[in-house]
Amino acid sequence: MAVETVKLLTVRAPRPRDLRGKRVGLLANGKANSEEFLMALATLLRERYGADRLAIVGKPSANRVAPADVLDRLAAHCDVVVTAVGD
Repeated sequence: MAVETVKLLTVRAPRPRDLRGKRVGLLANGKANSEEFLMALATLLRERYGADRLAIVGKPSANRVAPADVLDRLAAHCDVVVTAVGD
């Protein structure tokens, strides 16, 4: 039996010039300290870069993908999303 190899093409999302007035989503991956890291990052993004609204959400485990409803909410309500690992 022949195995077909499929090459998936990925495209990076365009990056905004700056974060002033942007809605930023922060996705914690479920590892220890990921939320703490993102809370500190949120402060920096607001103070240094003028990010407007920041939303920190999490997924249940680093071993699982984020639920579709979480990703859909981030996509619908955020201009930029940052994800972080912890430990």
